[in-house]
Amino acid sequence: MKTIRTTLYAGAREIGPTRLLLGAAGLVFLAVGVWQFLAHVPTSGWLRVGLWIGAGIAVHDGVLAPLGVVTGWLVARRAPERARPVVRVLGLAVLTLVIIAVPLLATGGLRT
Repeated sequence: MKTIRTTLYAGAREIGPTRLLLGAAGLVFLAVGVWQFLAHVPTSGWLRVGLWIGAGIAVHDGVLAPLGVVTGWLVARRAPERARPVVRVLGLAVLTLVIIAVPLLATGGLRT
């Protein structure tokens, strides 16, 4: 299968079939998510959902991302050279777990 050359940005790379397939799958998941949102969230709740998403972006960009960068810099620079990639991956995994767990713990867990 041929690769497609893109020139959308200065560091253009070749896009292989795997990348195109992953991109197509992402668009399908996006369409399903939008469809589910429109089908199951009443229009009166759209503003609250928008505020929640906006707050999530603000907290991520203003708190979590800088915290991850600073923590990663402090921890990784003290780790031995060979262990730094592992430390970085573990740090990312822990930060992801915190992002998922804190809202659940703060709100009393999942409600069914």
